[in-house]
Amino acid sequence: MPHALCLLTKTMTEVIFVETSANRMEFRACEIAEENYARGRRLQIIAADQEQAERLDHLLWTFKPDTFIPHGLWAGSPDEPAQPVVITPRKEAVEGMDSLLMMGYGEVDLVSQFSQAFHLVVVDNQERLDGSRGYWTLLKDAGFSLRHQSRFSQFGRFRQFCQF
Repeated sequence: MPHALCLLTKTMTEVIFVETSANRMEFRACEIAEENYARGRRLQIIAADQEQAERLDHLLWTFKPDTFIPHGLWAGSPDEPAQPVVITPRKEAVEGMDSLLMMGYGEVDLVSQFSQAFHLVVVDNQERLDGSRGYWTLLKDAGFSLRHQSRFSQFGRFRQFCQF
């Protein structure tokens, strides 16, 4: 009887490039956190710095008065319990998280540790827009599954601002 060879392969990370404006970036991050929590996904948000992490922590409490999203700031301790949504400026994966939201750019090795990742494309800042286009190319060349989401507002309007 022939022996079956079973290969375990890691699922390819899907990276979703989500359009936003500079002044809605943090609010859009909260919407993504809300969507992931509603789907039962555990989300890690990597903030640009500690100040942005603290703003996001506060905003998750206040951006919708009738909604609660369990979350917390993650300090990096291995014995620290992880909430369904964790916020950190540290560019390292938190154990148990399956989705990643980057407020900037994440290294390929970091992104590959998640089943799904979100990158915010700031469409009203040419430097950030060009950076996102370059990031798209980097991740595409690395073999990630990429998708572009042009949803621009919480009201579900769709508008194409750029092509990747």
